[in-house]
Amino acid sequence: MLSLINKELTGFAFGVLNEFLSLMHDDGLARPARFEVVLLPPRKITGLGMDNVAAVQLQDFAADGTTRHVSLKCSAISMPGRVMSITTDNNHFGPERQIVDGVTFGDIATKFTMLSSDGKEKQYFEAWQGMAWNVDDWTVGYYDDYVGQVMIYLLDEQDERKYGCQLFEAYPKIVGDLSLSSDSNNQVLDLDVTFSYRYWGLLEGASNIPKRITQGLFDLLGNTVERKLISRMPKVLKL
Repeated sequence: MLSLINKELTGFAFGVLNEFLSLMHDDGLARPARFEVVLLPPRKITGLGMDNVAAVQLQDFAADGTTRHVSLKCSAISMPGRVMSITTDNNHFGPERQIVDGVTFGDIATKFTMLSSDGKEKQYFEAWQGMAWNVDDWTVGYYDDYVGQVMIYLLDEQDERKYGCQLFEAYPKIVGDLSLSSDSNNQVLDLDVTFSYRYWGLLEGASNIPKRITQGLFDLLGNTVERKLISRMPKVLKL
């Protein structure tokens, strides 16, 4: 009787193990190095007039492909989380209850690597910030004029988008400084950018995830190749 039970338990254990391995094979494993970021700057750029220097800069950056290239250079980012804010419910007898009264979202820290020698990546985010604050007269812009979107995707081994989330009403809150040193002759510069946003939402499976705006087949193939090349480039270059 005991041997029969052991046999059944062994068979059950192997069944669970095979099911687990099958899940790993079918779904794959999420790897932190396989991701993609798409930046969508403010949508109202074209309606602000040519006297807005920041708007003109962002228009030029969109036209010459800088927006796409900056997106590809994102080397570190976090998938956003959620924090439920709570309050104490005292409208009953007995122990207190902690009830939810809202939800909050934290900032997202990002890093952009392999900066170009003309500092175009930094110029890009400074122009985006210029939609919120005018460097010439110190005036503050309208909220809807400087918020955009950030899309973050998890990729599988074939570089297909499997899961994604979208940061709504996002803007670069902090554009970090660039540390320069004569002792770092063979290093390349990175730029830290912190995004603030109102909330985030899920982008469903790959079949339902929209492609980039005005992006054709050539762009899709180009993005995959560029992403692979950038990921394989060494952090320290031998000059």
